[in-house]
Amino acid sequence: MDATEHDPVACGLSSAAASSLQQQYGLNRLPTAHAPRWWQQLLAQFRNTLIAILLAAALLSLVLGHLVDGAVIGAVILINTLLGFVQENRAEKAVQALQSFLAPQVLVCRDGAWQHLPAEALVPGDWVRVENGARISADMRLLEAHALRVDESLLTGESVPVDKTTSGDEGELLLRAGTLVTGGDGVGQVTATGSATEIGRIHQLMGGTLTMRSPLLERISRLSRTLAFTVVLLAAIATGIAWWRGEALEFALLAAISLAVAIIPEGLPAVISVTLALGVQRMAQRGAIVRQLPAVETLGTVTVICTDKTGTLTENRMTVQDLTLADDSPALLQRALRVMILCNDAQLRNDKSGIGDPLEQALLRYAGTHGADVEVSRMASPRVDARPFSHEQPFMATRHSDGIAIKGAPEWVLQRCQRMATASGVAEIDPAYWHKVIGDMAMAGMRTLALASAVDGQWEALDDGGWTWLGVVALLDPPRAAVPAAIAACRSAGIRVIMVTGDHPQTAATIARQVGILEDGPAAVVDHAQWASADAEKRQALARDAVVFARVQPADKLELVQTLQASGEVVAMTGDGVNDAPALRRAQIGVAMGKSGSDVAREAAAMVLSDDNFTHIATAVAEGRHIYDNIRRTTFFMLPTNFAQGLVIFFAVLSGMTLPITPLQILWVNTITASTLTLALAFMGADKGVMERKPRPAREALIPGTLWWRIVGLSTFLVITVFAVFFGDATLHSDSHAHTLAVNAMVGMEAGILLAMYGRRRHDRGDVVLVVAMLAALVAQGLFSWLPFFQRVFATTAMGGADMGIIAVCAALAWLAGKLAAPPQAA
Repeated sequence: MDATEHDPVACGLSSAAASSLQQQYGLNRLPTAHAPRWWQQLLAQFRNTLIAILLAAALLSLVLGHLVDGAVIGAVILINTLLGFVQENRAEKAVQALQSFLAPQVLVCRDGAWQHLPAEALVPGDWVRVENGARISADMRLLEAHALRVDESLLTGESVPVDKTTSGDEGELLLRAGTLVTGGDGVGQVTATGSATEIGRIHQLMGGTLTMRSPLLERISRLSRTLAFTVVLLAAIATGIAWWRGEALEFALLAAISLAVAIIPEGLPAVISVTLALGVQRMAQRGAIVRQLPAVETLGTVTVICTDKTGTLTENRMTVQDLTLADDSPALLQRALRVMILCNDAQLRNDKSGIGDPLEQALLRYAGTHGADVEVSRMASPRVDARPFSHEQPFMATRHSDGIAIKGAPEWVLQRCQRMATASGVAEIDPAYWHKVIGDMAMAGMRTLALASAVDGQWEALDDGGWTWLGVVALLDPPRAAVPAAIAACRSAGIRVIMVTGDHPQTAATIARQVGILEDGPAAVVDHAQWASADAEKRQALARDAVVFARVQPADKLELVQTLQASGEVVAMTGDGVNDAPALRRAQIGVAMGKSGSDVAREAAAMVLSDDNFTHIATAVAEGRHIYDNIRRTTFFMLPTNFAQGLVIFFAVLSGMTLPITPLQILWVNTITASTLTLALAFMGADKGVMERKPRPAREALIPGTLWWRIVGLSTFLVITVFAVFFGDATLHSDSHAHTLAVNAMVGMEAGILLAMYGRRRHDRGDVVLVVAMLAALVAQGLFSWLPFFQRVFATTAMGGADMGIIAVCAALAWLAGKLAAPPQAA
């Protein structure tokens, strides 16, 4: 007797007992490493080449006796470091919080009923159902096993899966936490949880964790190192020129300090981290959970999306539409309903909700509406053994004392049936007739499932066939309403969508037409037989031209990904089963199902869809492009302004002129830029045409060569304007007045360039952040110019009405220059 299905009272623990045991044993979690302390995270901010150069500049100022300069440089470094620490700390926490979306769920029997609970809620004594593709969450002793195989390589190093039975030795009887079910299913009773498990004792953590490091951040780090080298080189040149011109060593060293302070964009890494964190949060809120941060960068380069059909393009809300038998006799109907109930792992609750595969739930509901009692039928014919469904043998069979119940792929089952059941007994089967029935159902967009039976004596040689055909069930799974628009959006973005499904070719073609993957006309559908028989050249053509692949095997998915990649495509591939893992790993973006997917698929994927919905893939692609645009804008905004500040110093030293902006004043400008203006770009909403552009080339640099010329042009404009403002004002006012006007003009021009890059109103949080950033910069510049304390520290003076007019004109000209120079998507 299968107690897990037929004797719910004897199943598992009560909630009260489980609560008491959890207080005793704690949560089912593995030991975790202690996070760095806050002061360690803060000190880590100083392990940065650019910050190190600024610290050297501060120390050098103190050595030269410029105590105020050194103290202010140190204070501004500390402010920027604190800003970076706070921003990156929040970003890390926000991204780590997304792991809660991926918390594993297990099917546990509590209070006599099977229910989904978080894996961390398991306690010793719990009864847990384990299925193909699941990661075992605690140490267990087997109570029931059906062709159960487990990969224990994590603990033993043995790559061959181990068969598990309830009648074997200790090794076959035990399931260990962290191991992987690669076939079959079963029920186990928890014996140890958390640190008491085998894997807990060796302190080995499982699963991939999301990290804030990505190729994009690595490129930013390389850019920072390049800037550091440039700073040192220009500082050495400036020092040498000043020394050669006969200037005092102190002046030459101050010139080098000024250059270092001017060029270094110390706030850039922190702002980019915030941009990434905000992006992955937005994706999670829209149903796409990023597990591997490099996926954010890759999303913008995707050219092909290979998607499953069931549950991804469709609602995964199965309903039985038709049951075709050899005749319409009540006895034959009851026999078919019995197979639907017995060859079925799903369960229905009193509120009509269910546990298990949606298809199997649909079969139970159909049987119930036709007078069959699920519990009575299962009690009358208890399950003795079972053969779970597999891609290699696409059928499920259950053994009972009075016979064998079978359901599976119609073409596969039909080949193994030598006769069919009728009201008067059995008759010779007519394969042509049943192929037509199956084809007609598939043409209507329905999913088909064959029902068959066999006598108990055939169990050991079940693969040999000789079954009795009962009939075929047609199930309808309607397409998701939002999918056609999402597919149209992908098409306009230059992304080809390919349906990859195990369903009948006609069913796949019908659904593909309904969602817009297939155009009207003859269906170009490739099935497993065509793909398997094709050579490499033919496969290239099939992958290039076909948009529907039906009756696919897991190996076909991997081969399709490899074929597409060989043609230069960047592939996103969806999957939910353990056999999909190789294709998910191979694709540039592996996309696993959050509801129906296996633990293995989720671990292999770069992204998880919380509700298996295709529209979230399109949303994620758009968000990936949005994030990349904002990071490019941020970099594009900070580089010309910092280059301009450095070139102002360099040319002033080269020509022997007075520095238009002092080192302390440049630090002030950098702080205002990083702490206020640049943050507006991190929160900036997406462009209207983000999904109307072709995919970005995968190897394209963050700042392509064409944009470098724009950066040079914008830097040149800023340099010329600052020189003109400073020397023009110096002929009329004091140097301190001219310095103050030059600083305010620089900040005003940065604000103008920022507005040019931001462009139109976006009616989202970014607009609010932009207004707040602009007001904060305005207030800061007011304090800088008018507050006595700042006047003493930065050697500034108050601005008059004419000065404000000059600043406004500079800002307006910078806005125009920014419009001309901005990256194309920002215009």
